[in-house]
Amino acid sequence: MGKDNGPNHSNQQPYQQAFRIACESLRSADIKERAEKSGARLEKDEHGGHVLGLAFLNRGCLIHFPEITISFEEGGEEVPLWTRILLLHYLIKARGTPLAGEWISFRQLSGGDTYYPAFVKRSQKPLLDFFAYRLDLLEEAAQSVGGSTLKQGDRAVIIPALPRVPIALIFWRGDEEFQPEARILFDATVPSYLSTEDVAVLSQQAVFRLIARAKNTLR
Repeated sequence: MGKDNGPNHSNQQPYQQAFRIACESLRSADIKERAEKSGARLEKDEHGGHVLGLAFLNRGCLIHFPEITISFEEGGEEVPLWTRILLLHYLIKARGTPLAGEWISFRQLSGGDTYYPAFVKRSQKPLLDFFAYRLDLLEEAAQSVGGSTLKQGDRAVIIPALPRVPIALIFWRGDEEFQPEARILFDATVPSYLSTEDVAVLSQQAVFRLIARAKNTLR
């Protein structure tokens, strides 16, 4: 991804600590069970450890176990801190729950009302501001991260953010009476895979990835 689109905090120390805690938690887990429940690919490495392969916004990531180093499969560079934390939290929490096929809003998540203003500011508003009058770019940008179209609103796409965490982005064009609108929705099983705060971070990263892909098209 290059740029780390997590929450903007100048003091990274608490988040480095969050990463270390997540590493310790994963080391004590049954790695085969974690792979199965998260949909990750599990392989042996040449040193006798394991490598978990996980697709994040259509980009392969490799988690080396037990040392817990995380790099992009293509290029080999280290994954940014916020994405590292997100991937570990997903692996640790994943319950293997089948998708419900029912979309819910951020506010329906535990504590979602509390986080909602920040969620709108960091994810939903940037999504709307960029794509509201560029909906023709939306599908192409979505396809570039493994997404597909969805028959909702005036234009909608589904993004496979993580193997078992799809995100729906739905737009209404607006008219003389109503402003354009965008909504970000999640499969009802998302609490089985991520905390509400992690869902917010994931949404922000997904939105900024789509915007970056669309900007490349405009060049």
